[in-house]
Amino acid sequence: MLAAHPLSPLLSLHHLEAMEPIFPDMDSLQALKHLVAAANVDPARILQQTVCYDQSNSLTFSVSWGFAIQVYQGNELLPDLLSVQRTFVPWRRGSKVNANFMFNTRDYHRDPCKRPSVFFFKSATSDKRGIWSSYSRHDDGNCFESDVRQLEQIIVFSRKLQLNNDQVFLSQS
Repeated sequence: MLAAHPLSPLLSLHHLEAMEPIFPDMDSLQALKHLVAAANVDPARILQQTVCYDQSNSLTFSVSWGFAIQVYQGNELLPDLLSVQRTFVPWRRGSKVNANFMFNTRDYHRDPCKRPSVFFFKSATSDKRGIWSSYSRHDDGNCFESDVRQLEQIIVFSRKLQLNNDQVFLSQS
């Protein structure tokens, strides 16, 4: 869910005790601190999604800044990438529970060969020119037969996102 384009800024993460850590090879607290470290570098950009196409290698990159990059074999349609992959189940389970969510979802393939390669956020550094964030491959049995298999790290350069007051909005209950 964190890799999909958010409709509003990240405000809360809760029920972390009931799920796997959001970063591999970390416990829940370490993973949360790791995400906060990314947010401290560029808070306005955290989890914002950017999609890039490499037409010469027929690859699609979906970058969720500060969290993960998903690399798809082929050209994926932008509307498909903006919806949330259903890597979760409804909180309540049972035959009478419908899997209706307040957002659009798309299937998460059971076959690892049909899933994107995932590179998780490792670190970020910044200076007056911008921010360099690095993402490392998480191997979960993906079956790409291209140069993506050889790729171990992706580095993203971005300028620090500065929101002005017209771009910031708060909702009140």
